[in-house]
Amino acid sequence: MHRFEQRIHAATILHQARPGDILRTNMTSSTPPVPQTPPVTPRSLVPVALLFLIGALWGSFFVLIKIAVTDGVRPVSYLFWFTLLSGGWLFLAGMIRGKRPKFARADLPYYLKLGLVRFTLANMILYTVQGKLAVGIMAVIMAFVPIFTYLISLLVRIEKFLWLRATGILIGFAGVLLIVLPKSSLPDQSLAIWVLIGFGAPLLHAIAYVALSEKSRPKNVNSITLSSGTLFAAAFFALPLALALGEFQTPGWPLSTGEQALLAHSIIAAVNFYAIFELIRIAGPTYMSQANFMSVGFGVAFGVLLLGETFSLFVWGAIALILAGVALVNFRKS
Repeated sequence: MHRFEQRIHAATILHQARPGDILRTNMTSSTPPVPQTPPVTPRSLVPVALLFLIGALWGSFFVLIKIAVTDGVRPVSYLFWFTLLSGGWLFLAGMIRGKRPKFARADLPYYLKLGLVRFTLANMILYTVQGKLAVGIMAVIMAFVPIFTYLISLLVRIEKFLWLRATGILIGFAGVLLIVLPKSSLPDQSLAIWVLIGFGAPLLHAIAYVALSEKSRPKNVNSITLSSGTLFAAAFFALPLALALGEFQTPGWPLSTGEQALLAHSIIAAVNFYAIFELIRIAGPTYMSQANFMSVGFGVAFGVLLLGETFSLFVWGAIALILAGVALVNFRKS
């Protein structure tokens, strides 16, 4: 598989499970072999359990962000404290495991570039827009990452044009139009501009995937070091930005509801990072990429069940179109 396709596919969405049937042939019988399903063991359930866990944690992030920013936590202040705390939890986890993250000076440019584009700028948009839009809609917007990634890679000619995948782009954008154009699609038509702004977050994620290839990734650096370094770099950019915009806030005691959501998000995100690393180690990045689809499902479900969100038929249709578009963009020939 093309190396760049592997990176897009690992950040995104769809994989067909490998056949697991075992054929046992009775050499003393003339009857044909009978397919048998391998026994289900606790070990074989670990990847499935991790997959559901990651999807659920990702889906919960949108709810926690919504609670925090609507409770008075400013988006850029949220960004600073989240990246600082999450990076700290991962750093602590590395120390507990006897693998204290060590940041080489030569790797700093990578951390700074990835932290700025993928976390500071992208999440500043995400946190701001999440305060305006329903959790389910924002979850679907973030599913657009692979569509933008393939589109950008086509423009810079590092991906081949395939009609099936290009059709996925068109279907995905048709879903966007189904959200922003019909007057009855959103509770308030003025929210359409926030939907469009929200797509800046997955666009920046896609730019980061294209610009920062695997070749530029620091050598001999484990995932916890890489993640904590990137989060600390994002906090480095977020602090002066929060101060310049007058959005910096110091958490008080007792913590407000929004601050509790922020703290929970930072802890859960650290757990999610670790779960992702473990799933990739056990089952590979392609298998892990299915969690992106599941995060949309959990995000929509959490919004409906926990926050009482409701969607018009246009939005439900848009969700279906966008997910179908993402599936086509991530199509691979066997």
